[in-house]
Amino acid sequence: MTLSPQSILDFPVPQATHVVTARDAILYALSVGYGTNALEENALNYVYERDLVTAPTLANIVAHPGPWMQQTGVDWTRLVHSEHRLTIHRPVPLDVPLISRSRVLSVVDRGVEKGMFVSFERLIATANGDEPIATIVQTNACRGDGGCGSVGSAPEPLSKVPDREPDFEFNVDIPGNAALLYRLNGDLNPLHVDPQAAGRSGFDRPILHGLCSFGYAGYGIAAALDPDMATGLSAIAARFSAPIFPGETITLQIWRNDADIRFKGIVASRGVTILDNGMARLS
Repeated sequence: MTLSPQSILDFPVPQATHVVTARDAILYALSVGYGTNALEENALNYVYERDLVTAPTLANIVAHPGPWMQQTGVDWTRLVHSEHRLTIHRPVPLDVPLISRSRVLSVVDRGVEKGMFVSFERLIATANGDEPIATIVQTNACRGDGGCGSVGSAPEPLSKVPDREPDFEFNVDIPGNAALLYRLNGDLNPLHVDPQAAGRSGFDRPILHGLCSFGYAGYGIAAALDPDMATGLSAIAARFSAPIFPGETITLQIWRNDADIRFKGIVASRGVTILDNGMARLS
């Protein structure tokens, strides 16, 4: 049955609420690289409840509306996260009721054989005062769908990274159990842990959550530019250009122009780029 792009555009993405605890913040930070060296006091601030600092990319898991696209008729087994943009208005507060409101922005049809892209926006704010916390624009690639037509206004494409040698390179080792730990943040998609589910999605083994690699990128950029880990981010975005598997090493290539950062992530052992057209802004 051909999908209706207008029905996806009009889909009422559910609101979600969340009260983030210190435990939530610490678990998230541990799942994206913080605390790798527990004796580094500045990095310890992200994983220790005393004077706890929340990781910049924590907002990605806050007040998430869940797997709502399962209800739109798309082939859920072949859906992957293809692009993510996070703007941070203020650090995620602890023990404060938060709410998210989401809307679909666009459906971009690439044809019957190529699938389609669905982009949606999620606004996170305090539930009582409506103070903005973060704005997220996510694009999913629906690889098993397409041929239904396009509708809405797609986000402007992320620009390519500079065509020159990077200013910095920083290696981030992804633990072999990274997906098992990251899923405890709420993303329980079996694609990331179950070999049979991965096979049904077209992969020979479970792949890492895209937002886990995205969180590792946020951690790696901060660690590369400021070993004291005192530098924050006000924005970060990237395209997920290839899967990464737990146990691999991401080499972050970083270009810096004052507070503006461009980056890409490669897995040198396979010769693939897994994060491309990356941008970040230092706070």
